[in-house]
Amino acid sequence: MDRFTSLEAFVVGVEDHTTLLRLYLERLRRAPHNPAYHLAVCEHTDELLTAVRELHRDQNNLSPHTREGVEALLSLAEAGAALALRLASFAPEQQTSALDGLTQATTCFVDMVRTMSDTGRVIEVSLTHQITQRLQGFLAAPLSATPDTNQQTRRITTEVTFDGNEDPFDDLAVDLDDDFLDDVIGSLEGAFDAATHPTSEFALPEGVWQSETEPGVPAEVRQLFADIATGYVQPIKDFITELRKGAFARDWLEACRPAVVNLRRASQSIAFTDLSIRLERLEAVLLQDHSEGDRRRYGRHWKLRVLSAYADLEDYLPATFFIPPAPTSSESIVLTTLLKQVEGVGQKTIQKLFAAGMSRLESYTTGLPSDIALAAGIKRTLAERICQRIDAYLRARETTDTAGPQRLLGLVEELKQRQFEFKRATLEEWYRRTDSAEKKRCRKARQETMWRINIALVELEQLDVLHEIRNAVFDKRIRRLEELVATLLRTP
Repeated sequence: MDRFTSLEAFVVGVEDHTTLLRLYLERLRRAPHNPAYHLAVCEHTDELLTAVRELHRDQNNLSPHTREGVEALLSLAEAGAALALRLASFAPEQQTSALDGLTQATTCFVDMVRTMSDTGRVIEVSLTHQITQRLQGFLAAPLSATPDTNQQTRRITTEVTFDGNEDPFDDLAVDLDDDFLDDVIGSLEGAFDAATHPTSEFALPEGVWQSETEPGVPAEVRQLFADIATGYVQPIKDFITELRKGAFARDWLEACRPAVVNLRRASQSIAFTDLSIRLERLEAVLLQDHSEGDRRRYGRHWKLRVLSAYADLEDYLPATFFIPPAPTSSESIVLTTLLKQVEGVGQKTIQKLFAAGMSRLESYTTGLPSDIALAAGIKRTLAERICQRIDAYLRARETTDTAGPQRLLGLVEELKQRQFEFKRATLEEWYRRTDSAEKKRCRKARQETMWRINIALVELEQLDVLHEIRNAVFDKRIRRLEELVATLLRTP
């Protein structure tokens, strides 16, 4: 959101930034120690503040109707941006209350801008001032004492995740009958962060509480267990890593079981009771009496139980059990994007497919749709559409004779047109103050074009650019893509 020269441009920017801000505030509720979400919230609150400041500096060109609203918005945006910067240092109970305040402030911000854009309405700023005071109260309050470990709610995803560069706008861009929004917000934060962030970026931001001290568990006991665990924990991590990818082999399980048993016995021998209980839970799932002939018992629900039990260990003792995320796979990004283009496929279906081991393109070209449907627990007609889409992509890739940069240039021009149409529909909706079917259509068309650009970037080996633009609004994406195309076309 660069310099705003009109209220209309401001309205469109508010639409995009508040869309992403709401999404990341919700994700922070579920993963309050995830640095990627803290950074995203800070970025978008700061963008809103920048936009209001630009309007405030240009007040001479604004109608008297909007000036009081701009003053109120400026105070609200300043408090929101300051609070976002401080979120990472809050204890869990403080952070929850602060997130509630920011969510309320975001809703108020949108409502106020809608009122400002309707010259026939009287601007009422009292609620805006009340919410601003609430945010300022969070800033003035002293930080809580060191929080209890039991209050820690950092979430290591407990569901089978898949690799892929997720676009946050996807969450609100396309309507799908697949438990869409709840499933995305509930379980994808681990997936796209594991795919797009190198290990070094997973250090918690400065100020976030990372203590592993707990009443009743002396530091020397934890250190003793860490020393004991060194020789046992790697087979467990290897097994969990493969299971998170959706893969499964009995040999891995057989290597993992005795390691868990030995660690559980070691924790009991040094009276590390809380850890012993968690290891016992994982052991109970791994040591179930499985019949060789009943393959369903090693299915999706069993995997989720294993991953949930291990996530509890990661959460409780990350120094010993945390598994760094693997680098992203170009093929997984292409596959995830293609799947999302199929009618009826949402994140829940993608999770099922990856959990069933269908994480490579060749899985859909060598397997029958009926087998894919059975393995993933989806309808056969849906599996057929998925196979058809992937087959069409592979055939098009073999037959196209257009150079990659030229193809990307055409897609960027198409995205610019789709963004123009979306902006026009957004303004019409805001001024009419009614939900717009045209806006939903434009948003979907814009996202479909962006999916095709994602694949083009992967084929051009521009993963860094793909990651760079993921959290940006579309105007910024377009500018960055235009820079990339210009560079590629100049390169011999």
